[in-house]
Amino acid sequence: MSFTPSQGFGATRFPEEPILILSDLHMGHRASRIKDPEQLVPLLGDIRSVVFNGDTAEMRHTEDRPIGRKLAADLARICHSLGAKPFFINGNHDPTISHTNHFDLVSGTVLVTHGDVLFFTVTPWSRDAAHYRRKHQEILDGLDPETLSDFEERLRATKQTALELQMVEPPMSRSRMPSLRLALRQLWPPLRPLKILKAWEETPRRAVKLADIFRPKARFVIIGHTHFPGAWQKSGRVVINTGSFIPYFPAHGAIIDSNRVAVRRIDLQRGKFCFGKGIGDFSLTQQGEAC
Repeated sequence: MSFTPSQGFGATRFPEEPILILSDLHMGHRASRIKDPEQLVPLLGDIRSVVFNGDTAEMRHTEDRPIGRKLAADLARICHSLGAKPFFINGNHDPTISHTNHFDLVSGTVLVTHGDVLFFTVTPWSRDAAHYRRKHQEILDGLDPETLSDFEERLRATKQTALELQMVEPPMSRSRMPSLRLALRQLWPPLRPLKILKAWEETPRRAVKLADIFRPKARFVIIGHTHFPGAWQKSGRVVINTGSFIPYFPAHGAIIDSNRVAVRRIDLQRGKFCFGKGIGDFSLTQQGEAC
């Protein structure tokens, strides 16, 4: 299977339970812990649909796109072979991987979107946040008031911002010692770690506000983007961040099945990713408690 950005994946179907939601695989980036999509096979045994919630493949730069596209196609083929339908949501690193920017699941109870829309600068910790702010404002200024109030249009504007500025930062996917270089990039300039911590602290509140404005029926908001995993209950909603497959923090998987959302840690064992301990278990029909 092969694809072009204009074709994408998962444009005309809808996920069926059990649904596994993952984010930020960053396949094709040298810092990604996923070197071969086959490593994800143990996660897919009882799953009917997999939602890859943004930044699945590294596709921002011409140097990264060929391997990112190939790995995404390989991943889709593996899912299909196991009977798990793949669905790809656009992220800021792969803003054209599909035609999908979000899903409203379980009759609107669960909102799934990458999470870059939570920040006007897309990635406030980026050295190029000012560029993103200017471009995002330029795009929004071109929309009329009715369009501005449409959730999908706001998501599209965020992806357009990422698409137009995708060549601002230099590619890293072919660098040596990717984990070390990633750590150094996170720590410089000196204020960058503080911006990252601030984004982590603000994310649950921002996700609740997003739902308040655009999806008031949603009791669950499932995101990625910041790479900081967790599950938070705020203002009657549950915000779940499934983390990433980049080093230093674990990935989580959110599983929707039988009127419940279960959050599980994902561990790497003998080169394969498998489910680890439970992080939270929430009822879709009434307010659940994290376990």
